[in-house]
Amino acid sequence: MIVPNSVIYTETVTVITAYDLLRSEYDVGIGYGDDVTTARRIALEAVKGVNGVLTPPAPDVLLWDLAGSSKNLRVRWWTKPKRSGVVQVRDRVLQAVSEALVGAGIDLPFPTTQVLFHDQTEASDGDRRRQREGWPAGDNVPEPRHINALTIVRSDHKD
Repeated sequence: MIVPNSVIYTETVTVITAYDLLRSEYDVGIGYGDDVTTARRIALEAVKGVNGVLTPPAPDVLLWDLAGSSKNLRVRWWTKPKRSGVVQVRDRVLQAVSEALVGAGIDLPFPTTQVLFHDQTEASDGDRRRQREGWPAGDNVPEPRHINALTIVRSDHKD
């Protein structure tokens, strides 16, 4: 459908969707140690109990992604297309799914970062005369130092 700009600027425009139903979806991550079948069943039961979620068509929960920190389930459900109703139903669905999964002991992980400092000394890393990452080969290698013994020198420091 094409609506001229002059109509949009000068007249009231009513948008009527082509369908009587609107499908919504949301991805929920579960821990890699959690059982997908159990989590899917719990999430599906939670969605079915939410006021405003239509059946039929039935809601569903699909394994959607094997992500870096979680196995992601895509929760999908149907509502009437009234915007305010869609937003309220989404709120209730997310709360119900979250509470049901947590209540069942299913982990809802989030990304984390771990930084490891490597002590490159003979005691912990072997013979430093052999070439390996970060060190030149040969007999002229730096003396081992502990990270707590390092002194930071500022170039703008005046004595």
